[in-house]
Amino acid sequence: MTGKRSFVLCADDFGLSETIDRGILELVALGRLGATGCMVTGPAFEADAAKLAAVADRIDVGLHFALTDLPPVQPVRSIDPEGRPVSLGRVLGRSLLLRLDYEEMTAEIGRQVARFRAAFGRDPDFFDGHQHVQIFPGVRRAVFAAYDRGILDPTKTWLRDSGERPGRIVARGIETGKALFITALASGFARAARARGITVNEGFGGITAFEPERFPEVFPTFLDHLGPRPLVMCHPAHPEGPANVSDPIDRARRAEFAFLSSDTYAAALVAAGVDVVRMRALD
Repeated sequence: MTGKRSFVLCADDFGLSETIDRGILELVALGRLGATGCMVTGPAFEADAAKLAAVADRIDVGLHFALTDLPPVQPVRSIDPEGRPVSLGRVLGRSLLLRLDYEEMTAEIGRQVARFRAAFGRDPDFFDGHQHVQIFPGVRRAVFAAYDRGILDPTKTWLRDSGERPGRIVARGIETGKALFITALASGFARAARARGITVNEGFGGITAFEPERFPEVFPTFLDHLGPRPLVMCHPAHPEGPANVSDPIDRARRAEFAFLSSDTYAAALVAAGVDVVRMRALD
């Protein structure tokens, strides 16, 4: 496909389940993705990492840093002394109250980076956070400390900025309140990254209500309102296999895969005049 503009379509949550991993790998084979983020503490990561490594020359493969929903590699005591999985609300609340120990989180970033390197034999192409934790106050301090201390290399690992210009958010009209709140949390994040020589996306889309029936209608809206170096996230999972009752967006994941693997998606790219590429192609 050849278009007038390009964007990175990034599939989140590789390693969280076999059906998610299978869906992402199939979309890579179809040439539908520009990136995927790995949850190295996910229950399927160890079994499926080699399959992703075999096709990692086609897309950016990054670290999808997990502080919520999954246990950390080692306990982050300012979140939970026992290292148990915690909710987004707990991490966000403690972050806003400045009750997170950024040294503990910097160490956990290092442990998850080390697990990524052990699986792929190299640095992650990018770093972001599950449920956007990388932009949270306190957490972002740990992220930048990881770059400052050489745990992450700004010449090798770009960062996801979950913020977007309010005008684009309003123009899309998709989950406007949620997107504006995330943008407020991300204030100053991209500026701090660029000051360190770290590449960041400029323009962010993909925030939805996870309504399965509406995804084919909603997704093209993100293509109509792209920034200068845009990234759109998605959360696909292969439709075959048993339903995952513990995953609140399981049905939405399967609907996203159905659309992204379809001719309708390919036609939407052509209609919008865009290509899916890796981040380096946007530079």
